[in-house]
Amino acid sequence: MFRTKSVADPISKKDGLRLFVTRYWPQGHSRDECDEWIPSVAPSQRLLKQFQHGKIEWSEFRAAYTKEIMKGYHNESALNPKMRNSGQKYFLKLLRHLGQTQTITLICTCAPDEEHCHRHILRDLLSD
Repeated sequence: MFRTKSVADPISKKDGLRLFVTRYWPQGHSRDECDEWIPSVAPSQRLLKQFQHGKIEWSEFRAAYTKEIMKGYHNESALNPKMRNSGQKYFLKLLRHLGQTQTITLICTCAPDEEHCHRHILRDLLSD
């Protein structure tokens, strides 16, 4: 089972395996607030900035992020200069497998009530 939360939401025993799925480490948060940080399943730096600066709409972001996560970046150095992304498909497969037997909470820095966040897209991809 997959759940989503914001880093602003309180930690709960019901969270199960807590994963930060952000490109950057959430400032002001300690490593003991999650079980693991998986930046490689977050949107590329370029795509994230395009959406945050209003250069693309939510529907375009959703389609581009889904393509990135399912097919990879192809030209990693241009899209993700600070951190190479590798193994998205392997992480997805592993997370799907783990989600069959335990609760996994995907955590991002967006506001708790934010509907337009990649954590929801990721949850939907993992739940399919």
